[in-house]
Amino acid sequence: MISKKNNPIKNDQSFNLDEVKTFLKATKGSMYEAYFKLILAYQFSRLELMSLEWQDIDFENDTITICPVSYVVLNKFYYSWHIEKLTELKREFPLLPNIKKLLIELKEQQEINLEDNGNDENINFVCLKKNGTRMNVNTLSRNIRYLCRDNNLPPILLSGLKMSLEGFICNQARDYDYYRAWTRFDHKFNRPKNIYNGYNLFRNKRFVTALNNLLEGGQLDRKSKSDMEM
Repeated sequence: MISKKNNPIKNDQSFNLDEVKTFLKATKGSMYEAYFKLILAYQFSRLELMSLEWQDIDFENDTITICPVSYVVLNKFYYSWHIEKLTELKREFPLLPNIKKLLIELKEQQEINLEDNGNDENINFVCLKKNGTRMNVNTLSRNIRYLCRDNNLPPILLSGLKMSLEGFICNQARDYDYYRAWTRFDHKFNRPKNIYNGYNLFRNKRFVTALNNLLEGGQLDRKSKSDMEM
């Protein structure tokens, strides 16, 4: 058993690329696989992910719209938050094929769960428990600790997972503005801006293919094609 004393979690710690690949293998087939891949690929914060709605995902046109959030902690003991999406800063991204497949499966499972539990109060949200209630913001935090422990990976926070593909994204983008727009650099200020509003993130198909192939566990060769297999 890994002790926190011997393996402290550092706030700035993230995975290297080999560790990301190990982590992806460990999450394959997990009920949280889609969520962890969303964090890796699009650098979702956990509150942004908890606020993601099905209306933000367009399966027909293969897009996902991400909004930064503002929040107020209502009760720190029960993890009660008031979260507001900053829709004026929304940004549209290509929906990666690997993540699209996982989200379709997730949506279908949620519809089955709805038939069983009859709880449609939160049906618009992507992150739900089996009983139809909203997922706790710390659920993914706990599960990443277990995955790190069981797969001999360094213990990291979700904020570290979020930044684990920063170097990969920078190298594969091969364009500074594209990299900054994809990582939402302009949203990370204390007072978020929208410098890259309207920036076309769909034009760099080579980058989208490379990122999707990484999530699938495939090759990173720019000429390789996604085989769409899970």
